[in-house]
Amino acid sequence: MNRILRSLFCMSLFFLFAPSLQAEENAVIDLTILHINDTHGHSLPYIQKSIDRKRPVGGAAYLAKMISVERTENPGGTLLLSAGDMFQGTPISNLFRGKPVIELMNDMKFDAMTVGNHEFDWGLDVLKELSEAARFPFLSANIDDRHNRAPPWIKPYVMMTRQGLKIAVIGITTPETNALTKLGRIGPYRFLDPEKVLPERIRAVKKEGARFVILLSHQGLEADIDLARSVKGIHVIVGGDSHTAVKTPVLIGKTIVVQAGCCGHYLGVLKLEVDTKSGRILKHTRKRELRKVLSGPDDSYDEGARKIVSKYHDQIKEKFSRVVGETAVDLVRRPYHESNIGNLVCDAMKTATGAAIAFQNSGGIRTNIPKGRITLEQVHTLLPFDNLLISVDLTGEQILKILEQSATLEHGILQVSGLRVVINTDKPGGSRVRQVTVGDHPLEPKKLYRVTTNDFLAAGGDKYASFKEGKHAVLGEALRDGFIKYLREHSPVNPRVEGRIVIRP
Repeated sequence: MNRILRSLFCMSLFFLFAPSLQAEENAVIDLTILHINDTHGHSLPYIQKSIDRKRPVGGAAYLAKMISVERTENPGGTLLLSAGDMFQGTPISNLFRGKPVIELMNDMKFDAMTVGNHEFDWGLDVLKELSEAARFPFLSANIDDRHNRAPPWIKPYVMMTRQGLKIAVIGITTPETNALTKLGRIGPYRFLDPEKVLPERIRAVKKEGARFVILLSHQGLEADIDLARSVKGIHVIVGGDSHTAVKTPVLIGKTIVVQAGCCGHYLGVLKLEVDTKSGRILKHTRKRELRKVLSGPDDSYDEGARKIVSKYHDQIKEKFSRVVGETAVDLVRRPYHESNIGNLVCDAMKTATGAAIAFQNSGGIRTNIPKGRITLEQVHTLLPFDNLLISVDLTGEQILKILEQSATLEHGILQVSGLRVVINTDKPGGSRVRQVTVGDHPLEPKKLYRVTTNDFLAAGGDKYASFKEGKHAVLGEALRDGFIKYLREHSPVNPRVEGRIVIRP
């Protein structure tokens, strides 16, 4: 009889505790992934009419407050991640070689950051110093030298746990970094094809117990979508590089792809329900994944972040608030078309050197400038890369090759002065350029033309090898100085899109 009672008692305990044991095995947690990318040193609010025509956007103090609020909603289940290109781009960051941004990221308690191509702009020594100052890891799984050794201060991935879910965050840097960075800045390192590197890394982190894999990717939205299709086992890709504001997360199979624009305009807030046993995503944010970082007088900000920004800005604001020119129109970037700001920059380059033709890569023109007075700070933000002007002799045939490559739109289109070009981007390579005139005359293949460009393109940057074929090279002044001189002599400027680059089917 006692044996029967004991059996009944054990059975009652099993049925009493079985549901809780099953719930523990199949626990569903809320996971919040906060993410930004491509801030390019922006820590101060400013007017960006494409985001909001009246209220300033961005600003590290306002971003920090938004992050704090989101963490409060899910304190044990939140990650804060950066998809790279955080430092280069504004005077407040450039003059202090990224130190203000690292202090801000430490204050906001970032969990990890992938290394973008612009992280190499100041060379390996500065990047190493920044990584050592960070209280979070710098990641890249596809960087090594020819002996298969990565920099010891960059990790391929990091493991972390949130509410019982073991998570691997793997970093990827664009394989284009060699072409996008000035010579000598990346040392002996190369950037491997992510598609070849990732499967082994994913297997490794799963052996370490990871149930959930996040890829922090700095290679652009299209490349991220291709990667999601070709590499299995990635739950979320947090992207950067293409500056795409992905307001509705992209779902490719079982992989969610997100990206948060650029310059701190948005905070990405991806909310997930995840089964901790399988790592399966049960629910996720379907729309409005991006939150505008509004910084008007009535918007809340974080006092600690504000003090960090002020500490650095107070040291430079007197000099950089100086007015150096004026524009009668909004100066607007159009990386894949002729732009009025591209025309203005190229006209300034051509005037500075007296060349017949000027070329500027659209990727070297970094911001818009609204109608009105132009400050030194705006010029440094527009042209942040410390480029020098270089003039060379090129044949018409070499210029035609350059224009054909520009028409591929791989790195945006080259902005021009001194010539007009008609292209058809739908044609196969080598036949996209339909017509070129220099001044009032057709481009002559054998004739020599004096051409001005910046030192990045002159050295073959963005894969423009034809610039390196130029003869009688003369190094000129800083591009920024030539631009400021042009503003002083021609303000108020009123550049227009005038048919220098015509794209026809």
